[in-house]
Amino acid sequence: MKKYHIGKSKIYGKGVILDRDVKKDETIFVFLGQEITVTSGDWFHRPCSLQVGYAKWLMPSSGSAGRYLNHSCNPTAGVHGKNKIVAMRNLKKGEEVAIDYALSETYPLWHMRCHCKAKNCRKVVKPYQDMPSQRKKKFIKYTSKYIIDMKMHLNWKEYIALEKKRGNNKKSY
Repeated sequence: MKKYHIGKSKIYGKGVILDRDVKKDETIFVFLGQEITVTSGDWFHRPCSLQVGYAKWLMPSSGSAGRYLNHSCNPTAGVHGKNKIVAMRNLKKGEEVAIDYALSETYPLWHMRCHCKAKNCRKVVKPYQDMPSQRKKKFIKYTSKYIIDMKMHLNWKEYIALEKKRGNNKKSY
């Protein structure tokens, strides 16, 4: 049974609205669509996509929940694995499902104006690597697998420590 419907959004246009209460870390829906590879400026003309790899995005099917998944600087959901949209906290029936787009986007030139109306609105949303480290740490559990696998959530010192722990401290010149 679906947990949501597409309805009027308080953020922008239409959104994913819950039809029942959802518990923290519960999967709300799986973001499905055609996986495309973009290596040119075309990326900018592809709305509502979810980055799932280097130069790879999922383009949601027409009418699917992914097409109406809005951004919020105070998100209610995040990404687990490649494309599961999960609740970041216990959510109530009638709440809108919204993610922080930066938790799944690394294209360096990507940015968007934000109109989410959250108290902590950043006004301009930029890719993951431009997020403050404290925000990365706060939302690490809800960051796409692609970004975690790339170790982008670590600062340089943390990365070096991890490599030493793994035994990969060989010098290369």
